[in-house]
Parts: sequence; structure tokens; C-alpha cells
Amino acid sequence: MEDFTIVVNRIEELQSTQDRQELERIMDKARRTIIGGQDVLLVRESSNGKREKFDTLSNESDFEEYRTRVFRFL
Repeated sequence: MEDFTIVVNRIEELQSTQDRQELERIMDKARRTIIGGQDVLLVRESSNGKREKFDTLSNESDFEEYRTRVFRFL
């Protein structure tokens, strides 16, 4: 298994449209990645397509904290 990348721009878009099903799918894959011993990379994509990593989630505790923040306003 390899690291899983979450593009936070996409997460923000899904939050604004309240697409809970797609958010759950992404979070489930991220959780499975961490349980499998890999990392979840949080990146922001600029308008020119360049991705910049700004955080790494490497354990279930950090992941659950991130997941809670994502679903807080839905």
C-alpha cells in the first residue's frame, strides 16, 4: 500500500456542497491507509495545478482529529 493524498481544495468543495457520501468515501480510504501503516498527505493545489504538501497524518488519533474538523459544519 502507498501513501494517500488528500487535496484539501476538493474537501472544501465537498463541504460547500455538503456531499457527505463522497467525504465519507475519501475518509474511509484515508483511514484504511493509516491502519495499513502508511501516511495520509494533506496538500493544497494551486490554480496552475502545482500541489504543495502542508501536513502529514501518520496515526489514527491525528486522522480522527482531522476527520472531526472536516465534518464539524455538515
